[in-house]
Amino acid sequence: MTLQLSDLTKQVILAASISFAPALLHGADADVQDAKIAEVMAPTYITESYVMPVWVDQVQRVCPWRSNAGEGYIRLIRSEHDGRHGIILQWIRKGIAGAPTQAISTIAVTELDTTYHVRVKMPEPELSDYACYLTAMGEDMMTEQRYKFDWILKGPGEYEFHATHMLNGGM
Repeated sequence: MTLQLSDLTKQVILAASISFAPALLHGADADVQDAKIAEVMAPTYITESYVMPVWVDQVQRVCPWRSNAGEGYIRLIRSEHDGRHGIILQWIRKGIAGAPTQAISTIAVTELDTTYHVRVKMPEPELSDYACYLTAMGEDMMTEQRYKFDWILKGPGEYEFHATHMLNGGM
């Protein structure tokens, strides 16, 4: 018997595996992390052994966050499977006193997997005093219907999703 994982499960597993890399860096700033990653990846055997899964399309750091539990940033992961995109949101907490930076919440946007089968531009972030707002345009793969997707990201693991159906224009 073969166990088949759903696309959503694969995306969450990938997001969790991406979150382990910063644990090696012991809470360093982003520039320091990049330098340490380059240093660690220098040996040939490491660069040849790690290959990013083909369904990870793009990863982006979008907004900082702060709460009573800590502070960090939000990572946005866009996946691609069978031509359609999925979005995974990760809240990354910076380590304190030498503790590693780590993902404290990883959520796949299930609405894109269940309701909308679309190709989505990478969301554009806008930071306000109370939340991080993400906006992206998407297009249905079958009907070519266009959508505007909005996310309101609050504390770790908290988001709201809104979709607007765009009307087809004409003369």
